[in-house]
Amino acid sequence: MIRFLFVLFSIQLLSSWSSCSKNENAVANDLKLKTASTLLTGDWSLTLGERSTLSQSGFPPGDSGYYTDGAVSVLKLGNQYYGFWGRYRNYRTVASSPLLEDHLNHLDPATPVFGGNQPNNGTSNGFNDGGMWFIGVRQLNDGRLAGFFHAETHWYPRNTQGWYAYKSIGVAYSSDSGRSWGAPYQILKHELNKPDTPRWSGLGDGAVIYNHLNNKYYCFYTPATGVTALCMASATDPNGYVGSWKKWYNNAFSEPGLGGKQTAIAPLNTKPGSNPSVHWNTYLNKFVMIWHGWDGKLYISASADCEVWETPKLLLEDGPKAWYPSIIGASSVEGGQVIRLYYAYDFRPDGRRTLASRTITFQLL
Repeated sequence: MIRFLFVLFSIQLLSSWSSCSKNENAVANDLKLKTASTLLTGDWSLTLGERSTLSQSGFPPGDSGYYTDGAVSVLKLGNQYYGFWGRYRNYRTVASSPLLEDHLNHLDPATPVFGGNQPNNGTSNGFNDGGMWFIGVRQLNDGRLAGFFHAETHWYPRNTQGWYAYKSIGVAYSSDSGRSWGAPYQILKHELNKPDTPRWSGLGDGAVIYNHLNNKYYCFYTPATGVTALCMASATDPNGYVGSWKKWYNNAFSEPGLGGKQTAIAPLNTKPGSNPSVHWNTYLNKFVMIWHGWDGKLYISASADCEVWETPKLLLEDGPKAWYPSIIGASSVEGGQVIRLYYAYDFRPDGRRTLASRTITFQLL
């Protein structure tokens, strides 16, 4: 009888322990989604902070909920920080901090400053009738701003031809801190022209950064056909003018920007995707790139010279689709040991999404 009671007690104890263990595992799995995680890569590591979300209610109703739609450009002019938010048109924000949460309710002016598109029954105008939005803004030596942008041309009438786009990349200039912009110029174009039948084509969805180490611009972009992984082009002209850009092809910047061929960047092509955010990290003494893969995850890599990149690593998986990363440190192109990652997730059927934020803390190993 005593032996029977002992066995019964043991079974109950084991059952209780198993139930407790399952609950603890469930709690642990839940915490894993909310708390920091650490990634080891090469001679550095990073810790990814907890997710927070930002309200987009400061934008007009027609645009609220669509950010980010590519990396937000933020630069310091005087004592203020100027942000440029792109969809098919750009808003400008002005704040005393580079962080996006401090810009969301500070539109200046309240109306878009650049871009826009034709109505559904509009006509093609060559390369930007479907909209233009900035993928990199830099102050030039003469005080002007150079705004490098993603452009789209559509097929009309759009309500029957759909929203497919032929993409390219251009530049425009501003003499009043981005309140208004001059004529847009195309600087990078696919080797294949816009097809007669509507389909995703051309190249775009990129980022532009100025490399202070060799005084060259670098544009990282993704073709919509052919090579659908990250490619790059470079220009030595201090203003990034038309005709100064060369595409990376067969291990050299050897092809013209307008119509030349391109080769995907190795080893970044092992994680194909687009919409990168690139910054110079003063703590790592490296350029850091974060982009979204076609699998809906965010990836990260680093480079000492903006040309030779480390093997990409998985940075973040947040639901079925985490896209459009944007890095902010001292600006959108410079950061230190702790930076802010902004990205879009929780996409709705109408295209609206939630704007999320996490800290990234780097550590040298």
